[in-house]
Parts: sequence; C-alpha cells; structure tokens
Amino acid sequence: MAKANLSTAVRPENLETIATKLVESRKGSYLFKAVGYSSRKDSGHYFSSEIFTIGGYKWIIRCYPGSDDEITFVMGVRSKYVKDFVKISLTMLAQDGKASLNFHLGTKTAADFNMLGWRLRFYILRETLEALYLKHDSFTVRCTIEVIKQVRLVGTKMQCSEVPPSNLSHQLSSLLESEEGADVSFNVHGCIIDAHKFMLAARSPVFKAQLFGSMKLGDEKNTSIQVEDMDALIFETMLHFIYSDSLPEYYQETGCTRDLVAQAQHLLVAADRYGIERLKQICELKLYELIDVDNLGTTLTLAEQHNCSELKAACIEFVKDPKILGAVVLTEGFEHMIKSYPTVLKELRQKNHDNSVQEKLFIGRFSPQVFLFSFIVYAIGRFLRTFWKRIVPW
Repeated sequence: MAKANLSTAVRPENLETIATKLVESRKGSYLFKAVGYSSRKDSGHYFSSEIFTIGGYKWIIRCYPGSDDEITFVMGVRSKYVKDFVKISLTMLAQDGKASLNFHLGTKTAADFNMLGWRLRFYILRETLEALYLKHDSFTVRCTIEVIKQVRLVGTKMQCSEVPPSNLSHQLSSLLESEEGADVSFNVHGCIIDAHKFMLAARSPVFKAQLFGSMKLGDEKNTSIQVEDMDALIFETMLHFIYSDSLPEYYQETGCTRDLVAQAQHLLVAADRYGIERLKQICELKLYELIDVDNLGTTLTLAEQHNCSELKAACIEFVKDPKILGAVVLTEGFEHMIKSYPTVLKELRQKNHDNSVQEKLFIGRFSPQVFLFSFIVYAIGRFLRTFWKRIVPW
C-alpha cells in the first residue's frame, strides 16, 4: 500500500519538539520511632512524631495504642492547602530493622485531606505489633510520601511554511481563458467571446439584470448576446478585470501613448456602461496621470459625459495657465468638446478669470513695499550724483 504524502507543514523534519506530558514529583521518607510502648498502651495516650516536610508540605504521624485489639496509625497534613496529588505508604520495620509490613495508600488529592485534621488511618493488630515489631519497648514506622506536581503539557513547536499568497485571480482568469463551463456568449463585432453567467452577474449589476433580471434574454443555447459600439479588445479587457480584479500589464505603463490613452478612455466608457465602479475609478486615475495638451480635450469631454467630477476638475486645473490653454484650444479634441459641451468653456474662462484676479490681488498686496524700495533706490542714486559733482572740480 502506498504511503500518503505529508504536507510540508507537518513533515517530521519540520517538527522542532513533540508534545510531551511532563510529571514532576518529589519523594521523601521519614522514620517515626515510638518509645515506651508499655507505658502508653492502656493509658489512652498516643505517640506523636515531629512535624516534618516532604514535597513542600508539612506532615505528622500519630499512633494510638488504645485498649482495643487494634492499634491505629493516623497520617495528618499540617499545610493549609494541598493542591497536588499525593501517594503515601507506611512500612512497619521488623525487629531486625528490615521492612516487613506495608500499608499503601493510592493516589489522593486535596479533597481527601482535612486542612488541619486527620483523615488517613492505618490499623495493625496489637498481637502482631508486639510479636513482630516491638523491640526494647519501642517500634519504628517508615513513612514514604510522593507528591506529584500538576501535569504540564508542552505543545508541539512546528516550523510551518508561510501561507502562500492567494492565486484566486489567476485561477479565475484561467477559467475565462479555458472557457470551461461557460454558459453565455457575446458577439462583439463578429468576435464570439464565451463567459460564465454567475461571474458576470456577481461583478456587474447590468450583467445581472441582463442575465437573470428584468433584461433577461432568451435561453436558447446557440444565441449570442450582441454587444454594440464596443471594440472586442476593450470587451475582453473588461472581462479580464471582472474575473481577476486587475488590468493587463500594459496598462501599468507610465509613458503616455495615444493607444494607451485611447484604450483607457474606451475602457472607462465600458466600465460606466456596465456599472463596474472600481474599474471606472481606475481608468479615471490612469487618464489623470496621462493628461497632456493633445488629449485634454477628449479626456475632458469624456469626464463630462460620464460624470467623472475628479477627472474633470483635474483637466480644468491643468489649463489654468493661459499659455497651456492657448495650446489646448488649437487641438481637434478641444474643438469637438466646445461644440458638444459649450458650458465647459464657461468653466474654463471662469477658472482663468479667477486666476487673473488672484494675481492682481497678489501684486496689489505688495505694492507699498515695491514703492518704498523704489524710493530708497532713487534717494541713494540722487545722493551719489550730488556727491560726485562736488568732488569733480578737485
């Protein structure tokens, strides 16, 4: 059976560490020796160890000989809070000092302890204690405690590959080029262009109405939608933008050429016709960058026709200099604009008039300074002439 391929992000060589369960424990023992057993076994008194510390907690052991047949060992904790797991075992040491009897207590939690009380009890028969573990009227108990700290998990550290950039636009563009699954076609001056209804409807309100709404045409599969007054290249460029949200590379050129200006102008018209606002704004910006004397007339006409207020304002600002306006007036595009939109000429005149008024105000504002400077120059000149006449006879 062939092994499944691992992705780059989860290959073993990309794993820095493996997730590990860490358990920290502290273990210790304490010897408790009870001396004077015979004097206390019937007196009701108990044996008590010193308070000792193991695993960060304080412990104590008590032994109650009592008068019953059983002897009770009690394990107590003297720390206020026990947060960890605890294992406890008591071992009775025989008369020869070797371990003989073990009492084991499984893992317990803090809930098994009283804060300052006694809960853990162990029992041994009196006869067994006296026969096997009592020596010189004493016996010894070894207490072993293991404190298990809280479990920690160390997460896996992976050296993951960077997320690649989105290639959705490339995939959609490939779908347009391959025409796979295309369900609508357009006849643009004899050029048949196939596309996908869902994509066009999602990107253009006009296409949506034409394909699914009130403007919906017949559903015959062999019928192509006629596109009038548009070049096939411009229509294909618009479809490229619809699928990829970008323009072809040659639209990124910075140099101003007639072909580039003409294509940007026609594309703006197409974008406005099909309601693709982002494409329209991109074309506006491109035409703004390409404004010059030769194309200003046609660009200004286009801005007026398609309600491009910012592009129109940029064109009017471009001709605020009378010299530039004089050169623009001589172009054919400007002549066509004046015939089609005479109101634009009034705006241009008003703009130049406002500039002239501002220049006059600027000069008038500084006229006193100019007069004072002229007067000072005149006075210095007259003084020098008078002084020269006096010294010439010498």
